[in-house]
Amino acid sequence: MSQIIALTLKNLKKIGIEHEIPNITEENAEFLKNLISERNPQHMLEIGTANGYSALHFSLALSESSDLVTIEQAWNMHTFAVENFKNCKVKNITAIWWDAKKILPKLRMEYFDLIYIDAMKKEYLEYFLASLTIATAYAVFIIDDVEKFRDKMEDFYEWLHDNQIPYKIEKTDIDDSIMIIERKDVVLWDKFS
Repeated sequence: MSQIIALTLKNLKKIGIEHEIPNITEENAEFLKNLISERNPQHMLEIGTANGYSALHFSLALSESSDLVTIEQAWNMHTFAVENFKNCKVKNITAIWWDAKKILPKLRMEYFDLIYIDAMKKEYLEYFLASLTIATAYAVFIIDDVEKFRDKMEDFYEWLHDNQIPYKIEKTDIDDSIMIIERKDVVLWDKFS
């Protein structure tokens, strides 16, 4: 890891704590970087950039030929994240300022092979459904904060249950977990298209 990225991550973690920015934990970051390295995605999507802390971590795990698109709705967070990416001279991150629910249908179909969702918890189902058309056939979805904020995403859990979508919960740190869903296991286009 370059020194500038290491210093930036340390600074962003401190700022996140001081200003209650919901950055991922160190444990979660390490788990996700290992998962990214294992899956070796060519095109990764992150919904919920915040200050760019997680995207910088992810960029370290991506191969040189891979890229990350990250979407953030809050202008102040987006501009702060872009500034951090530029300062770190990271070339494999494209940051988009927009409402993810509105821009996802406009992105290239069947393009992303890893999709990470960590934004407004009550909108997880909308993000997930909107991401299905832009996910490759063998993409993986990583859904964050599925224990701590389960009460805010009950419709998402209900939809998964009602449609018999298999998922795996991985404990990533002391107070939370991530959910992993394989795109190949979501075979129900006729039900909602």
